[in-house]
Amino acid sequence: MTLVSEMSRQFAFKPYRRAFREPLRTGHGTWTEREGFIIRIEESGQIGYGEVAPIPEFGSETLQTAYNSLLRLAANPEAAIPQSAPCCRFGVSSAFEMAKNVGVDESSLGVKYEVSALLPAGKKAIGTLQNKIKQGYLNFKWKIGVEPVFAELNRLQELVEIMPKGAQLRLDANGSLDLETLQRLLVAIAPVVDKIEYVEQPLAVGHESVMAEMMAASGVSIALDESLNGEAGCDWLERWQGPLVVKPALMGDVSQLLCRLKPVADRVILSSVFETGVGLHNAFTLGNRVGASQRAVGFDTLEPFDDALQPMKPAPVLDSQQCSFMDLENIWKTLNQSS
Repeated sequence: MTLVSEMSRQFAFKPYRRAFREPLRTGHGTWTEREGFIIRIEESGQIGYGEVAPIPEFGSETLQTAYNSLLRLAANPEAAIPQSAPCCRFGVSSAFEMAKNVGVDESSLGVKYEVSALLPAGKKAIGTLQNKIKQGYLNFKWKIGVEPVFAELNRLQELVEIMPKGAQLRLDANGSLDLETLQRLLVAIAPVVDKIEYVEQPLAVGHESVMAEMMAASGVSIALDESLNGEAGCDWLERWQGPLVVKPALMGDVSQLLCRLKPVADRVILSSVFETGVGLHNAFTLGNRVGASQRAVGFDTLEPFDDALQPMKPAPVLDSQQCSFMDLENIWKTLNQSS
């Protein structure tokens, strides 16, 4: 634990490392563990918590850069956090606002978020879909761009046939497709387009104009995810006409983010970075203020880890009031005492 005290303010942070129960395969590769930091700020008797959970593949700072930024902040709590460290900016600003009770609105505590069930890449998607349907989920997110395209297109047909009436499927490529594969995918989707909510970030960052053209030509909705992070992210938040998959933990200062998201709230889809309960609390606090509960959120990420850092239970609907009652101090105490 790193701790600094300046007058009535105390700043501390601890690292965490969590192993996935099963490795997560995405278009970026295989993920076996999650690392990050939990921040605790105490000021004038009030306590706030924030989480720093970098994913460099999505345009954020690295874990080491985040650690160095937090060390500098520990040495000088008034130090500015650079724009190049968006995860630190989000975590620290969330903790400060929690300590100051900024954004606490009792009328929003009962907001409920439908959850999009996460389906793994590959053949396990079928069994997972069947189980999630039994649990009451009606929105599903399937990781694609991992297996050969012909295998995924065949499996897509299987998934669609199993889905109940009214259910929607999101196809998340994590920017792993090339143009030819995307064209084949859009052709395959055409007969079942009523069951496809959108294709998420099919092409890599930098190909947004091409994705916009493909969306207009095919009539299939395309969402941006990775493109919303990094230096050009703010621009695409304003310009993109399709869904906006927002990972708050990667997108910088929470008050500035709030201002950017409010005008596009009807297209915002909150999404997880496999954070702990602290990050979930931070994200839902922001979501309540933005009014981003209109579309299913990508937070079916509560059970991939076997630890005490995420006390909420997975469910087809998550209640922000339950989230607000989480014992964040207990999460803090659970962490190792050294950093």
